[in-house]
Amino acid sequence: MSSPEIIRVAPFAIAALLLVMGLLPPPLTAQDTVYRWTDAQGMVHYGQAPPPGVDATPITRAAPRVDRAPQERLERAMEERDQRQEETRAEQEERERQEVSERIRAENCARARTNLEILTSRGGRVTIRDNDQYRVIDEEERQARIAATREQIQEFCRD
Repeated sequence: MSSPEIIRVAPFAIAALLLVMGLLPPPLTAQDTVYRWTDAQGMVHYGQAPPPGVDATPITRAAPRVDRAPQERLERAMEERDQRQEETRAEQEERERQEVSERIRAENCARARTNLEILTSRGGRVTIRDNDQYRVIDEEERQARIAATREQIQEFCRD
């Protein structure tokens, strides 16, 4: 190989070497301290080991600080979202309970009104069903049932 060929190959070899070195992880060293010193010409140098007899200042490399603020904001936002979802679910359950309660109340009101209509009409003659047997109630029982039915209307009917 002649000298011009070496010159042409050298830039590619250097570039390949630099690329491989850039892809390698940094060397693992037990020493995290870097030293700073100034030589006789006034040049500032940094290194892991200062030359003997030089007054060097140790500079400890700190681990990069991790900013926890974004993670904390995300966690807080997720907690707030979960709380809002729980509140919405609880509100929905309460609305459903109220709807069921209102429906039952309306059914009870209608049933009480129907019973009062039956008890106050038909000329005082009312037949009821007890234990799969029909019987005519007397006036005293009819008046007691009318009073109880009016109390139910007071309780269940809102108008």
